[in-house]
Amino acid sequence: MLNSESNEILTRVGPGTAMGGLFRQFWQPALLSEELPAPDCPPVRVRLMGENFVAFRDSAGKVGLLDAHCPHRLADLFFGRNEEGGLRCVYHGWKFSVTGEVLDIPCEPAGSPMRCNPNIRARAYAVHEAGGLVWAYLGPRESIPPLPEMEFMSLPAENVYVSKCLMRCNFQQALEGSIDTAHLTFLHRSMAPMEKDVFAVGELQEFGDADGAPRFFCEDTDYGMRISARREGGLDSYYWRITQWLMPTTVLVPTGEDLVCRANLFIPIDDENCWWYRVRYHVRRPLTGDELAEYKHGTLDYAKLVPGTYVPEGSRANDYLMDRGLQKSGSFTGIPSAQLQDIAVQESQGAIADRTKEHLGTSDTAIVRCRRRLIASAKTFLNEGVVPVAVARGDLYKRRAVAMLLPKEVTAEQAGTHPATVPTA
Repeated sequence: MLNSESNEILTRVGPGTAMGGLFRQFWQPALLSEELPAPDCPPVRVRLMGENFVAFRDSAGKVGLLDAHCPHRLADLFFGRNEEGGLRCVYHGWKFSVTGEVLDIPCEPAGSPMRCNPNIRARAYAVHEAGGLVWAYLGPRESIPPLPEMEFMSLPAENVYVSKCLMRCNFQQALEGSIDTAHLTFLHRSMAPMEKDVFAVGELQEFGDADGAPRFFCEDTDYGMRISARREGGLDSYYWRITQWLMPTTVLVPTGEDLVCRANLFIPIDDENCWWYRVRYHVRRPLTGDELAEYKHGTLDYAKLVPGTYVPEGSRANDYLMDRGLQKSGSFTGIPSAQLQDIAVQESQGAIADRTKEHLGTSDTAIVRCRRRLIASAKTFLNEGVVPVAVARGDLYKRRAVAMLLPKEVTAEQAGTHPATVPTA
């Protein structure tokens, strides 16, 4: 368990907080590229770590991320006109480029000193599109770090599918759910053989279902943590799941050899809400029509969304579409998709879980170490201004999570550093 002070440090990400300061040193997804589908399309509201922004794609296709309010009289730029290379505030017509430069002040006379004052501009943030995401950097502009080089970010577009889903809870609850290998045996269990390989591990799923008490071997790394979970895998083998936690809030989820890979990114909207960005990608081929149909429409794996939104249909108000009859005969939870099952239990912990009431065991080893690492890193940044190594080393994010059978004589260190965990290209 944590004391109240540590829980506050861990979960608060707004301006001026220790964790918020740390997170602002990393590139973070701000929105999906699909939310800005074309040049001069309508701008989009963005809320990230308790701050409000507006994103837009200009006439040349470049994306800008500005503070939500016009620097003139603080009107909301979401209502602006996206036209002719900039975003124009509807209040007095001030117009801004994607870099925040003032392009026009039509309400001022020709000789007004405001027209040539370089200090008058909208506050703009560094952005970059990769992997179907618009990444943003909210830290100091004089020290913009390299992008994290996650494997999916350099693949052809047809090899990647990315989506997002609203979670009404603190980011840390969502993150902890994703690094928690032990819950797979229970929360996502099907009482009958699954129709699809929902977890992309093929026949290895039988070993996950059979052994609900994996042994954990966790190692801190420069990029975050390598989490090796070992289960019985038959007479001569162990079933290993090697999960990669990439600081601060990305998890690479283990999948079988040559199957679709998975990445989860849990990005704080504010202290009590987060976006779950879910990436599916194959490193050697385009995703198939059947795979895309599952991801887009939601059945066993993906939660169905309210049409036209990124909000799941299942919620606390309707008990996450739980079916008690299904719970008796087909599903451990009776909740229809693996994603919605995660959302249900993580939101049920409260908007911000009170970790002073927990009773943790060995199955929570990775969670304990993740918390300690984040809290220590936040304190170090707050007190000494020192950032984690990974901030400046985008190449450290070239990792892969794998599920595999290995002979019992293979050690935990050998399993965790197996060549399959580091992409070769």
